[in-house]
Amino acid sequence: MSDPRLEHLISERLSGRLTRRELARRLSILGIGVSAFSAALASRGASALAAQDATPAATPGAAPSDEIITSPSFEGQTLVVTSYGGTWEEFMRGEILPPFEEATGAKIELAVGLSTDWMTKLRAAGADDPPYDVVIANETYISTGRIGGFFDPLPAEKIPNLESIHESLRLPDDVGVFALVAPIGLGYMTDDVTIDTAPGWLDLANFLPGLGIYNIKNSAAAQHIMMTAEVVTGDYKDWEPGFEWIRDNLRDAKQSDFSGDMETLLTAGEIQVGLLDSPAVARLKGQGIAIDWSGPQEGLLMFEQNTNITTGSKVKDLGYSFVNYWLGVDVQTKFAESYFWTPSNIRVEVGADLAESIPVTRENLDRMKHWDYEWLNTGPREEMIHRWNREMTF
Repeated sequence: MSDPRLEHLISERLSGRLTRRELARRLSILGIGVSAFSAALASRGASALAAQDATPAATPGAAPSDEIITSPSFEGQTLVVTSYGGTWEEFMRGEILPPFEEATGAKIELAVGLSTDWMTKLRAAGADDPPYDVVIANETYISTGRIGGFFDPLPAEKIPNLESIHESLRLPDDVGVFALVAPIGLGYMTDDVTIDTAPGWLDLANFLPGLGIYNIKNSAAAQHIMMTAEVVTGDYKDWEPGFEWIRDNLRDAKQSDFSGDMETLLTAGEIQVGLLDSPAVARLKGQGIAIDWSGPQEGLLMFEQNTNITTGSKVKDLGYSFVNYWLGVDVQTKFAESYFWTPSNIRVEVGADLAESIPVTRENLDRMKHWDYEWLNTGPREEMIHRWNREMTF
């Protein structure tokens, strides 16, 4: 067999160590089609199992069809939704958008980019004429739009799936909802480092010189500062002692401005331990990389996808339908199984085969810290940036 990855998967499947769902996840990660796997499996004389694996497994708790709210008025309407690029965009276009467009007759236009760009364009356009209808982005940036009055409360009567969202992930007055969340802890290369017990945040200095942290361009850096401040002082808003501890103890760490770069630093051997979200580690581990993840004992940082309807949207009912679909079991399950994001919908069942890849679920969401981003974005963030650039950049 020409592809050793297929050989390994077939051996795991035939031995019973690989469930159908886990098989589908690994095939997705590796970019191998089910038909290619089935053909290779059949060539090994396992035709019955090949036929079984060629049939997509049913998703437990799959969303009922009525989770897509339809209306005759949606036919021909266009909804502009923000989206990241790369594999995220491909997944949106291939898996998420088609069922919604088919059911509603509407078209989804993806505005591909980054959170900072979306908020800049939203402010430039003004609240009454927004370039987007649905904004899905990190809370640290979304909160600046909330301060400026760019987002409407989400009406529960038009978005019934809000009732199934974990209460900690619904923002005050439902002006936004954390649809998907990803815990940030420590990714570490298991051939070089052993972590048997969850470390504390102040233990990060023990991993120097092979430690990677985010620089101030990444939203996780402000979280890192606030988390360290909470450990040192008991109050994350008393952030300066937290920054000073990082400056005095972690200044020699390798700094990275985004997760993809942190992954490269780890896999290339430039660092052995780095701040990283658990979905990234699960994906790398699924590719056969000797990496694992540990969550510091005092709590976890968080990447989140806060979902909002813009105040000036001209197709709000269509937007409400999309948000309801976005929060539904079907979409949330797809993101859990393919991207290992923690679902916010408490009706989604994270099976035992995904437990290692999704360490934070509805049962322990309190491990992830929540921050007052409106406070952060009315002064402290700028001060953090100035101090980081002066004292942590070299």
